[in-house]
Amino acid sequence: MIKRLVQNTVISALAFGVAALLGLLVIPLIIRTWGVTEFGLIVISRLLLPGGMMAVLDLGLSEVATQVVARAREHRNWTQASHQITFLGTVSIALALILSAVIWLTTPLLVSAMKVDAAHLETFTRIMHYTALANLLFVPALVWEGTVKGFERYNLLRVAEVTSTAAYVGLTFAASWSAAGFEIVAYVYLGTLAARAVAIGIAAFVGLRHKHVRLLPWTPDVRRDLLHRCLLLLQGKLMGGISGPLQPFLIGLLFGPKAVGTYDALVRLSRVSKVVVSLLTSALLPVASRLDERGSTTSFQRLGDLGLIMMPMFVVPPLAATAILSPEIMNIWIGPLLAPYALWMGLSFLVPICAQYVAIGSLIFLTRPEVQARLNTLMAIQLLIWALVSAATLHLFAERALILGQVIGSIAVLPWQVGELRSALDLDRNRFARAIGTQLAILILASIFLGTIAGYIRFDSVLKLALSSMVFCLITWVLQYFMVLEKRHRTVFPAVGQLMGLTSKSS
Repeated sequence: MIKRLVQNTVISALAFGVAALLGLLVIPLIIRTWGVTEFGLIVISRLLLPGGMMAVLDLGLSEVATQVVARAREHRNWTQASHQITFLGTVSIALALILSAVIWLTTPLLVSAMKVDAAHLETFTRIMHYTALANLLFVPALVWEGTVKGFERYNLLRVAEVTSTAAYVGLTFAASWSAAGFEIVAYVYLGTLAARAVAIGIAAFVGLRHKHVRLLPWTPDVRRDLLHRCLLLLQGKLMGGISGPLQPFLIGLLFGPKAVGTYDALVRLSRVSKVVVSLLTSALLPVASRLDERGSTTSFQRLGDLGLIMMPMFVVPPLAATAILSPEIMNIWIGPLLAPYALWMGLSFLVPICAQYVAIGSLIFLTRPEVQARLNTLMAIQLLIWALVSAATLHLFAERALILGQVIGSIAVLPWQVGELRSALDLDRNRFARAIGTQLAILILASIFLGTIAGYIRFDSVLKLALSSMVFCLITWVLQYFMVLEKRHRTVFPAVGQLMGLTSKSS
């Protein structure tokens, strides 16, 4: 189980890293070829897909399907899984019909609310109609993807991810070269996502058929259990969506498509980094579900302990380096057009930095609804802070006020979230506080040092940026290895080395 976890984590990291890099290359191309307003319209259309704002309404179908399949693999009751998969599939079809109809019928209202100008009115309306139709496929595909995750076949998911992204990027470059209309980019995106969904659906069907899963009518107990889990996930997704994909939608209502394009460019790197990290941890859900199913309390606790300490140790330094060097990155990546707003891009990285301290804990406790409910309450407090700060500063910073509100909300609630996870895992308070405190001190001092150097050295190339970030990360990793990690944490490294074939068992 652990070997599969390590392999899936590495696969996710490499595959989505490639996909994310390809996706980032397209943004300056779209802005330079068609303009910030057209880029904003493309972003708005994608908000109404399951990967965007519609993710807040997907009832956690993918996560629940993952738990269903993972638990079935543990207790071997595939008849029970048949009832559950049938229920989730039926719910996904009903949800797809409702969402698609609502998007189609409300398109005229959306066009007016988003202040779409006359020159783009007809084209944007067509894009929205195709988006509505695409959701008929994309929403049921959430159950298919969750099923494949439950079987821990992350290699299939990531191959599909990289292939579809590469096709999208290549076709977008071709559209730019041929001077096609900006709407082609939206259609290409929908087409490549549809091909990915079909491939994942085939993989899910093959996996379920191999286990002799059939379409069986669900029982009242199955309906109550799955609806309870779905509603808890819906709460979390609604609150997460307000602080995430809903923000560009609000900006469009307040300021129009150009402000949406500006906002998306400022937060795209930090948002991609957050998604990359979430994919690193997504392989944990089936493992946590199986550990919880078999009652392995000690293993479950150890998994959470390693996540709370070691996840930030590895992930936060690259995020911190990117935040500090954001002016140089913005100038090289987008160019001088948005360079005056580079400070806001750096500030936005505080959100994924905070998220790393609760990422694994929040994920593994999806298996325990009582802990998930308390975490949802803390998320609600975070959203309240976000709303108050954003509303108070909207007249000063326009679309950037939503970045400020999210940053302050994340920092303010983080200690409570970490404390809740530590308590749920029953970790020693003093040892945990000492480890986290030392870790933060190292990161703050190293960040001040890098920021000082950036004031004297001009990082005007990708190579210089990469080298300086690498040195920063290596220094912080080494210091944390010796000053933060305890012996029980360090034993993970040779174990992982053995699993990956990097060291011999005798060593």
